[in-house]
Amino acid sequence: MGLVLKKNKMAIDDVSRQSLARIYAIHRWIAAGRYPNVAFIAERLEVSSRTVERDIQILRDFFGAPIVYDSWHKGYRYEKTFSLPPLRLTEGELLTLYLGQRLLSQFGGTPFGQIVQGALTKLKMMLPEKLMVDLNLLDEDISFAVEALRGDAEKLAAVYGDLYRAIQESFSVHIVYYTASRNSLTERLIDPYHLRFYQGAWYVIAYCHYRQEIRLFALDRIRECQVTGRKFKVVADFSPEAYLQNSLGIERGPQVYDVIIRFHCDQARWIRERRWHPSQVMEELPDGGLVLKMRISGLQEVKRWVLGFGGRAEVLAPLELRREMAREAKDLVGLYAEV
Repeated sequence: MGLVLKKNKMAIDDVSRQSLARIYAIHRWIAAGRYPNVAFIAERLEVSSRTVERDIQILRDFFGAPIVYDSWHKGYRYEKTFSLPPLRLTEGELLTLYLGQRLLSQFGGTPFGQIVQGALTKLKMMLPEKLMVDLNLLDEDISFAVEALRGDAEKLAAVYGDLYRAIQESFSVHIVYYTASRNSLTERLIDPYHLRFYQGAWYVIAYCHYRQEIRLFALDRIRECQVTGRKFKVVADFSPEAYLQNSLGIERGPQVYDVIIRFHCDQARWIRERRWHPSQVMEELPDGGLVLKMRISGLQEVKRWVLGFGGRAEVLAPLELRREMAREAKDLVGLYAEV
């Protein structure tokens, strides 16, 4: 008896790990009167005929499904009404599926877009109909913003595809790049290391032979892209995390600064709620405000961030950033002087 129970438990575990989703899909096709055959199932689930035959055997022997082969329709049917026990997901699992579907939309405009959409379509096909409806109805209860991709989707997909292939095969890439700050085009030879998505835009971290250093390039600013046959080796100690560790978000500068910002009590409550940078240190002030300290590479990104707080944030250090903020403040005064 103990040996039989052990075998049954192994069978249950094996089914749940390897073929439960496929079995539910096969059941739905049969129950709907579509008379699926092995070739039909194998093509749609992208598995071998042998795998399908094994799943049908499990459905028949383990779940007791009254499956017969209908020679007239050349496919399987049930001899009598049959239903599988409902596939139940916890609220957390259901929410994970929903959030994953939404967040994976960030891959739109890339070669992964169609792959992701195909995977989600297959997942929905394998889930019971009630669960599919519930998943769609979540839109009525939950919503969140996922930023649209920056740049032309078709051009972005082509550039992304070239760079991804170049990274996989370690090929250098010749690009024509638009630098927004100088409003100019330059030709570059780059060794692409890593692709990164940040706030609606795709970037490539690459060694730039023109600048002779690792730089960051926005894919939507690459005007021309051609993969060469020139092989390269990634710098031994490179990692995307280390490269971006001193960035507030995505931008880097040639120097690391100790940035100190004092926030008015109105904004301090909001600043306390988030971790803005791994290096951050917060100091409480008697008036309810706080001082935020961070080690940041480059000042342009943090300058734009601080400007968003208006007069409720004051840069205390470094002096370069404080002067930049003063110039911005004077420009703002000039814009609104006649109001």
